[in-house]
Amino acid sequence: MKHLRALLVNPFMYDVSAYSFWSSPLGLLYVGSLLREKGVEVELIDCLTVVEAKRKEDGTGPFVKERVPTPAVARPLRRRFRRYGMSKDDLRERLAGTQPPDLVLVTSIMTYWYLGTIEVVDLIREVFPETRIVVGGIYTSLCKDHAKRNLGAADLIVGSGELPAFFGFLGETFGRSFHETAGEGGALCAPYPAFDLYGTIPFVPVLTGTGCSYRCTYCATPYLHPEVRRRRPADVVEEVGYWHGRGVDRFVLYDDNFLYRREEHGKVILRGLGGLAGAVSFYNPNALNAALMDEETALLLKEAGFKEVRLGFETADPHAQRDTGGKVDGGSFERAVGFLKAAGFAAGEIGVYVLTGLPFQKAVDVRHSIEYLAGLDVRIHLAAYTPIPHTPLFEQFHLRARYPIADEPLFQNNALLPFAWEGFTEEELNELKAQVREINAKTVTSERGTILN
Repeated sequence: MKHLRALLVNPFMYDVSAYSFWSSPLGLLYVGSLLREKGVEVELIDCLTVVEAKRKEDGTGPFVKERVPTPAVARPLRRRFRRYGMSKDDLRERLAGTQPPDLVLVTSIMTYWYLGTIEVVDLIREVFPETRIVVGGIYTSLCKDHAKRNLGAADLIVGSGELPAFFGFLGETFGRSFHETAGEGGALCAPYPAFDLYGTIPFVPVLTGTGCSYRCTYCATPYLHPEVRRRRPADVVEEVGYWHGRGVDRFVLYDDNFLYRREEHGKVILRGLGGLAGAVSFYNPNALNAALMDEETALLLKEAGFKEVRLGFETADPHAQRDTGGKVDGGSFERAVGFLKAAGFAAGEIGVYVLTGLPFQKAVDVRHSIEYLAGLDVRIHLAAYTPIPHTPLFEQFHLRARYPIADEPLFQNNALLPFAWEGFTEEELNELKAQVREINAKTVTSERGTILN
């Protein structure tokens, strides 16, 4: 029986602005580990390279980038675009130096990065005209019809939750049995993601479960993962120990709702991680739910090695809080901040997300939220609203955007502020960003003064 080879590719992207906040093709690496378990030889090309000399202590860093002509579809915007990641020539050289694979798996992350995915698929077909190509990821999950129209060189386009279709394709194409590998839990039941395919591992994302018990109107998690699934806490702790034993000391929590059923899940994991206290660092770019924070959880986060904790706040407007999902209110949020500070987190180590650019949101309302948080002495992060297909806000308001976001995924880019209007202009957003920078600078200065005193 022929030995099969698979090539995993994380494409470069086109955008007006981008930075690697712990970006990683986790789903692609999970599938790679499933294939490897079945005896398939697996290789990785990650086009989203980071400038290693500028990588920060927490693992984040700027992508390698290059100025490029504005994509034709975006020329009316008069915005400057860059390619983030390796160049097309570098990718073509890497492909040419690779032994021809039997299968290439290409992921796609943001919907508005699809142009890079298309170019990468075309390059692969140019170099390996006989190789079967499968494209999956967020873009193909949320914009599947668009992907089918534009990814003509792909042999199979799959979305979230379509592992059975993928393994069925492999069985039909190569005459092998793959489908039982995924198990009922899908990728969560896979071996550890194949991070060993990287030369060095700057950080490892940890996924303790998928799905969310909340139904926030701006979030696509309920569509992508309709069921809440959780890994066994002991398995999560064992995975962290596995990677730490191989030299990794930075970990990133990727969960959408880590504190759901915290007594039987989140707290158990955090207690287990306490055994690595001082040896590892944790970060959570996906916000924790402040309403589910209690005194013990805050202490466990500190003991487990979280260098900062990010909370979702969204807005100080109680009506908007309720309308976007009702996860938190002012009282529960203030209690959460108090628990974290009592546990030993400094003001600059408590990050808080404020949503900006929502449909018909007023800049003055965002300013009120910023001023409210400034009074709580926390670090503020403005989170620009991304209109995501298959979410309630998208379905309700997509016709009111200033671009045709339902027809062209590139216009779903939050950096383009799709819902700017007379009550919230790009100029006002820049003013809000400046205000936040000033407040956060004072927070850090205040902390340093406290330490010096």
